[in-house]
Amino acid sequence: MLNISVKSFFASFYGLMPCRRGSASTELVLIMPLFASMLFGTIEYGSVIYSYSAMQFGANRVARTVAVNRMSNAQAQTAVRNYLPGWVRDDVTVAVSQTAPTDANTNLVRVQLSVPAQQATPLAILTRMMPWQLTANVAMKQELPYVD
Repeated sequence: MLNISVKSFFASFYGLMPCRRGSASTELVLIMPLFASMLFGTIEYGSVIYSYSAMQFGANRVARTVAVNRMSNAQAQTAVRNYLPGWVRDDVTVAVSQTAPTDANTNLVRVQLSVPAQQATPLAILTRMMPWQLTANVAMKQELPYVD
C-alpha cells in the first residue's frame, strides 16, 4: 500500500502546473482590439445615424418653408446646411427644385441631400471599408394661399 499524503501528492504536480501570473494581462491584450472596435463602431455608426436624422429633419423643414412661400430655392440651399452637424455641412450636396413654380395647384417642392458615409461621421474609421451614400429626399406639395 502506498502511503502518500495528499499534500505531497499535489506538491509533486506543482512543478508541472503552468504559472498563472500575467494571464489576466494576456487575456486583456487579446480581447482589447475587439472591445475597441466595438466601441469605435458604436460611436461611428451612431454619428452616421445622427447625421442622417439631421439630414432628414433639415430637408423636411426647408421643404415645408419653401412650400409655404417663405423661402426661395437659393436661400433653401444655405438654410438646409444650418440644420446639419458641423462635420457634414461642407460635404453635403443639396438640390432644391420645384416642378411648376408658377402654378400653386400642381407645384411640388423637392429637397434632396446626399453625402458619402465617410463624411457623415467625425471618426471615419470603419465606414471607409464600405463606401456608401446617405441620401435624404423630401417632396412636398406647395400649399395654397389661405382664402377666407
